[in-house]
Amino acid sequence: MLVNLRALFGAIVDIMLFRRGPDSLPTSVGLLVGLIVANGALAAFLFSAFGLGGEMSIVELIAGVAVPLAWYWVAFRLANKPERFVQTMTAFFGVNVLLQPIVAPLLASLAPYMVKPDPAVPPPAVLSLLFFVVFVWAMCVWLRVVRAAFEWPYFAVVIFVLAQAFFTLSIDRLFFGTPPAPV
Repeated sequence: MLVNLRALFGAIVDIMLFRRGPDSLPTSVGLLVGLIVANGALAAFLFSAFGLGGEMSIVELIAGVAVPLAWYWVAFRLANKPERFVQTMTAFFGVNVLLQPIVAPLLASLAPYMVKPDPAVPPPAVLSLLFFVVFVWAMCVWLRVVRAAFEWPYFAVVIFVLAQAFFTLSIDRLFFGTPPAPV
C-alpha cells in the first residue's frame, strides 16, 4: 500500500516537473475519489487555518469540485476521448493537493494587501513575485496536462483552460456571491 502511495506521489511530482503526463497515472475511479476527498479536506483545513475570508460551506466545497469535473467530463465526451477523463482529473486533483500547502500561506500573506489596498503600503515585492512564479508554474503544469490529454495545440489549450477558470469563477459568484470582507 505504501509503495503504491509513494509511486503515485512520484508520478504527480513528475507531472509537476514536466517529466510525465496524466497518462502515467492509473485509471482508477477509487483513486480519483480519494484525491477529491483529500483535496476538499485539505482545502477546508487550509482555508480555515489561514483565515482566508470567512467560512467555506460544504456546498461551496462541493461546487468547487463538481464544476471542473462536469466541465472536463463534457469536454472529453465532445472530443470523443472519455477514457482520458479519470487520469486527467486524477492529475488535476493530485497536483492541487500538492500545490495547496504552497499557495495557501502565500495567499494568506497577500490577503491584507488585496482586501484593503492602500497605495502607500504595497505588498512586499518578493512575496508578490513568489506568488506570481508559483501561479505561472501551476498554470504551465495544468496547460501541459490538458494538452497531453486532448492532444490540442497550446493556443486552444490556453483558451480552454481560461474558459474553464472563468466558468468556475462565474458559477461560484452566481451561487455564492462575493466573499464577505474581513472586519
